[in-house]
Formats: sequence, C-alpha cells, structure tokens
Amino acid sequence: MKRFLVFCAALSAVLPVFAAPVDFRSGKILRVESSTSRPSGFRRLAVDEAPRDPVYIAVTVKLDRGRKISIFDYSLKLGGKTYECAAVRDNGENEILITSDGGKKRRCTLFFEIDAAAVERGGSRLLVCNAPGGGEVELKIVDRDDRRFSRDSEIPDPETSTAEK
Repeated sequence: MKRFLVFCAALSAVLPVFAAPVDFRSGKILRVESSTSRPSGFRRLAVDEAPRDPVYIAVTVKLDRGRKISIFDYSLKLGGKTYECAAVRDNGENEILITSDGGKKRRCTLFFEIDAAAVERGGSRLLVCNAPGGGEVELKIVDRDDRRFSRDSEIPDPETSTAEK
C-alpha cells in the first residue's frame, strides 16, 4: 500500500493538471502556469521594472469572437502587489494587440514577470481587468518549477473536448 501511495504521489507530480476553463471578460482562461524558466523567445514589452529574481506566469486564453486583448488590458495581483502584463504571444510571436476576428475564436498567452519573493503559496492570485468595472478572476496556478511552459497543443480545447464526448 505504501508503494502505491508513493507511486501516486510521483505520478501526480509528473502529469499535467487540467482545471476546467474559467470565463473572464475576453473569453475563457484555459490554463495558468508558473515557471522559473524564461519562455523561449520572450521579449518584454511592459514598461515597469523587471524583477531581479523572476518567475514567469503564463495565462493561456481563448478569446471570444470579435474580442481583442493587449498587454494593457490585464494585470496580475499577487501577494498584495500588482504586476503589468509583460507580453502577449500568439503563434510564438510577441505582440501588443491580439484580435479575434473573422468569426473565429483565437488562442493567445498573456505573460507576467513577477518577483519570486512575492510568490505566496496558497495566497490570493487575481487576474485583474484594467478597464473600469472590469472585475477580477481568481486564478489556480499550475507550478511547473523550472520546466518549460506547456505548448499550445498540450492544452485541451474545451469546445473540442466536449464535442468529442
């Protein structure tokens, strides 16, 4: 029995955790991950000061039809401090504005660069809409330690997953 429990604990540390998508103002949040590993090709677009000991937060979203998202639309409130969005990436490119037009929903990832000292395990983690009356969304963050972020293809699409069942 003890071996089985050790096996289950080891397996849970290796397997990715998939939470149900969360609705937010611009669409659905599909996955939120943290890593000390700098995202490949990351180019910081935010104007606030870069932290000395950075941890990166990737918020992968699927925009609703006709929605837009930019680095200025959302910030991350963590441990009592607010962090600007450092970059928005779509198809591996850093961009300032992502538009979901042509009747298609579009995926992109918001990147935040936060100070490792500010990361509080179990503390409140909020994605804040910077528009007046935009609201906040509580985030459940998957800690990837020093491993790379999940590739887009590794994050399930809730609409495709539901349609296949």
